[in-house]
Amino acid sequence: MEQHGKTMRREESGFTLIELIIYMALLGILMTMVFNSFVPVMQTNSRQGRITETKIETGMGLDLLRADLEHAGFGLPWEFPVGGVPIPYFEPAVPAAMKDAPNVPRPVISEDASASSMNGSDYLTIKAMNVVRNVSSQKWGWLGRDGAHVALVQSLGVDAFANEDRVIVIRTEVSPGENRQLILNGTASGNYFTRPISLNLEPFAPPATPNDPNGERYLLYGLVDKIDPRRPFNRTDYYINNADVPAHCAPGTGTLVKATLNQSDDKFSILPIVDCAADFQVVYYLDTNGDGGWDTKANASGLAGLTAQQIRTQVKSIRCYVLTHEGGVDRAYTHPNAKINVGEVDVDGVTLLAGRAFDLSLPANNIGPTWANYRWKVYSLAVTPRNLQ
Repeated sequence: MEQHGKTMRREESGFTLIELIIYMALLGILMTMVFNSFVPVMQTNSRQGRITETKIETGMGLDLLRADLEHAGFGLPWEFPVGGVPIPYFEPAVPAAMKDAPNVPRPVISEDASASSMNGSDYLTIKAMNVVRNVSSQKWGWLGRDGAHVALVQSLGVDAFANEDRVIVIRTEVSPGENRQLILNGTASGNYFTRPISLNLEPFAPPATPNDPNGERYLLYGLVDKIDPRRPFNRTDYYINNADVPAHCAPGTGTLVKATLNQSDDKFSILPIVDCAADFQVVYYLDTNGDGGWDTKANASGLAGLTAQQIRTQVKSIRCYVLTHEGGVDRAYTHPNAKINVGEVDVDGVTLLAGRAFDLSLPANNIGPTWANYRWKVYSLAVTPRNLQ
């Protein structure tokens, strides 16, 4: 371009190749420093997130166990009529120690070092109406007669009984010392369940009296809805299952499950409640001398040989312990001890009073050589059953 006879030239400037190389090198160093400080933060946050998630899930699962233990015995008959046997009355044959048929059901029973629970841990069975979360099992009320002496249901739960419910009837007191007797359709062996319809309830209702509707009343408990039951109670089992274990769990661990026994087919519906469980222990506080307070701590086998009545009288508290780990494997972490007390420990924090010492390094437990790279923790809960007396 020319102006006033002169040529105007545009001067161009920029970065040289050496300057660009130096800039990229400095940028790379800076990004490396940022990345190296960012990765540990992300790893820590991820680890803490997994630990927090484990604590929340474990807490929710153990709340189910706590509720079931508190309700142990709810709605159970304490005795059958003399010479009477409920029909039908079936329970699975395994584990054999949990089976009560054809006898009066025990509210709680357990097996120490059970072959049905992973790593030889304990197996716990709880029997009560509301340990199974169906619509009917949450209902209860009274059965009496109205002024015309017709069988009448008075529901006391939130929901009224429905025609499709199956219910059992219990007479609270038969005579001094005879309580909570299951009513059968007749005094001999026979059917024990019915539907809460006046006509169906007639054989189960108390005798008509001139005082009706203020005559005798029987207890009425919802058992199951829409199907005929196979036993006069509901049942749920707790044990460590080795099926469908999450990938982040240590080798040799399983899942503590709540297994509810179906009234329709005697099969179990499985609900996982605690992942990565290595051991499960049950401890009982028992009153063996009848003074009203506990005097003995017993392992899961401590109730073996006791009748339903003795269990109701002697069990004052139930404590459960679950050995699991928080989060997944962490190669930067080393757990200090291979042996962990899973159970009741003395005030010295070392002496084991009930339960067992679980050895993570023992080859038979199959935890493997990386056992020390997991954050192991024992969760415990103490429950006073409220429906035994």
